Amino acid sequence: MQNKPFIATRELVVFPGVVTPIFIGRQLSLKSLEKAIERFDNKLILSAQKDANVEEPKFPEDVYETGVLVHVIQTVKMPNGNVKVLVEAKHRVLINQFPKDDKGVVYAEYEEIFSKPIDESKAEALKRRVIDEFSNYAQKTNKVLPDIIYNIKEISNIDKVFDLICTNLMIAVETKQELLETLDVEARAYKILGILEREIEIFILEREIENRVKEQMAEVQKNYYLREKIKVMREEMGEGSDSEEELEELDQRVQDARVPQDLKDKLVKELSRMKKMPDFSAESSVIRTYLETVLELPWEVSSNDEIDIEKAEKILNEDHYGLEEVKERILEFLAIKKLNNTLKGSIICLVGPPGVGKTSLAHSVARSMNRKFTRISLGGVRDEAEIRGHRRTYVGAMPGRIINSLKQVGVNNPVMLFDEIDKMASDFRGDPASAMLEVLDPAQNNSFEDHYIDHTFDLSNVFFICTANDLGGIPGPLRDRMEIISIESYTEFEKLNIAKRYLIPQTQEENGLKEFKISFSDKAIMKIINEYTREAGVRNLRREIGKLFRKIAKEILVSKSDSKKISVSEAKIKKYLGNAKFRVDKVKEKEGKIGVVNGLAWTAVGGTTLEVQAVKMEGKGILQLTGKLGDVMQESARVAYSYVRHIKNELGIKEKFNEITDVHLHFPEGAVPKDGPSAGITITTAIISVLTNKEVRQDVAMTGEITITGEVLAVGGIKEKVIGAHRVGIRDVVLPFDNKVDTEELPKEIADQMKFYFAKTYDDVKKVVFVNKDTKKVKKVVKKTMEKNSSKEENIQQ
Repeated sequence: MQNKPFIATRELVVFPGVVTPIFIGRQLSLKSLEKAIERFDNKLILSAQKDANVEEPKFPEDVYETGVLVHVIQTVKMPNGNVKVLVEAKHRVLINQFPKDDKGVVYAEYEEIFSKPIDESKAEALKRRVIDEFSNYAQKTNKVLPDIIYNIKEISNIDKVFDLICTNLMIAVETKQELLETLDVEARAYKILGILEREIEIFILEREIENRVKEQMAEVQKNYYLREKIKVMREEMGEGSDSEEELEELDQRVQDARVPQDLKDKLVKELSRMKKMPDFSAESSVIRTYLETVLELPWEVSSNDEIDIEKAEKILNEDHYGLEEVKERILEFLAIKKLNNTLKGSIICLVGPPGVGKTSLAHSVARSMNRKFTRISLGGVRDEAEIRGHRRTYVGAMPGRIINSLKQVGVNNPVMLFDEIDKMASDFRGDPASAMLEVLDPAQNNSFEDHYIDHTFDLSNVFFICTANDLGGIPGPLRDRMEIISIESYTEFEKLNIAKRYLIPQTQEENGLKEFKISFSDKAIMKIINEYTREAGVRNLRREIGKLFRKIAKEILVSKSDSKKISVSEAKIKKYLGNAKFRVDKVKEKEGKIGVVNGLAWTAVGGTTLEVQAVKMEGKGILQLTGKLGDVMQESARVAYSYVRHIKNELGIKEKFNEITDVHLHFPEGAVPKDGPSAGITITTAIISVLTNKEVRQDVAMTGEITITGEVLAVGGIKEKVIGAHRVGIRDVVLPFDNKVDTEELPKEIADQMKFYFAKTYDDVKKVVFVNKDTKKVKKVVKKTMEKNSSKEENIQQ
């Protein structure tokens, strides 16, 4: 007796000489497979279950005693956890017992059994007869591939021929098992012939019946018969009445649908196709999903606009502090919309740094118009199908985001926000920005075609609002289709008011502290703004306030205090939020410095000062630049250097300084990239200072582009730059003359404290930024006199 691991197969009888895949999922079978691979040289025994529905068969009563010895050729683990095993059957075996080991692995004690030989002349006759009948069966039923017939004819061994034919017969497991158990080759041949003749006869009869029914039945009767037949089959499978009701309901919805007539005709045709398919068909599921998607779209469903300018202004003021210019432009836009109700294709693009309220402004616009709101994030979108949808020929096809959003909100005139429109990208899958051209073009979006819907949809009633951080990231043709509204970064005074009016009350309630009276001093809030956040908006400010409230909540619970009043002062901020994350370098030095100049810069998180340092040394006239500068800034430095060389005689600089003196310009914070032309006058001042040994005032900051002839040109970001100067204690600022109008946009509380010097040429700058030596001497004398007087007063008091 021999012993091998055993696996019971379901709905499968394996014949010797055949290579076939089997799928193993039961734990008992997986253990047997592992044991066969580990210890039995990839050999195991297979035998069919008598009842395929039995999940845990009992041995020996639930399996057939006759099986096969197989060799495992290959194993592949499937995603669902099952294992696909390719086996080659070797011999028939007769199983006597099914012992188990201590780990529960089932074995088969077996003996090999072999076919009873047959006379050669008779064998050849039987083989030809069986092959001819099998070829006839294959030709009539189309259930066998032509290659199999060819392979069978090439085999000389009659036993292998019959086993291969048995494998390819579409018959019951019980009948196949009977053929496997028949060891007498002659007897097996007659059984195969009988089965083939019977199967051919049944097939011919089925075809005759089908043809006769087709001839006799009229079209209406045929449809009725098919429906009844499908109904009975579904009831037998437990799918009966519900499916019929769903189809009837879907049919009624198609008939009642308020869609274009050509689309309705298409829906009727698709529904008719679906009715002819079984429920379990994949195509049926695809058609059903398509029909339901089209029917759920708001083809003629709109919400009523209620544009009330006073109400809209109230809502905008409730939801947002400051942003007066932005609110005014939105109200103007709504006023035009109210006066011209036929205005279509309304497209606004809100551009500004992160966290300044672009998305929440879109929410407020929707609320003020009494329209539904939907948001589509375009950040990182690379596939055109995200906008236009997938064609239904693809597996897992679905409509694009626009159609899907309209389906969700249920109206065809919502306020639709395209968030981060400047973050779209393109690759081999298409260019979504080009697809957006059709969406945001009022002349085209009344016939927007989604690939999945395969029909035009009118988007002209949708109020589109886009948001972006950088206009440069939006392609020109797309930018031309939108009305740009810029939202600048908040000033620290605006942040203070936003924190007091919105962030602190909201965050206090979110952290369960609504019943407590928690007060913040203005200095405490300003400390959080300046030393714990560095941003254009207020997102991080909200996080820091939330962190502070969480600390307070924990403190209240730990101390078990009954007091409902808590005061947060500037001194307590470090206790709650830890050490400051950012340093505000106030200008402390009033004395002038040689080669050190305060410039102004505009960053994504607001304005700041930009120090420029210059030194000179013996050399060959090289201008060296450090500080991670961009191309434009490097060119600006070279322009400044050339201008200084041009006016060297006026400045009293040596005639050939550029041949014997190197100048090194450095911009601190070397890890931070810097670019732009606005540091032109700052660089010029630093070079002149170091070459003439003139001190530069440290209480003055400046910004402006310089030309090679010394003209001072306008630059951007004046509001943010001036606020940045004010933050560090600078009150005197040099600006280009053409930027004078920009100072009118400054908050009054800042503008009143600042002194501006407007320059048309560098001569105007030169008069302000350098320390006057005579004035400096007078200041020193005054200072010494005051010190002497104060010491005399102290002696008198003593």
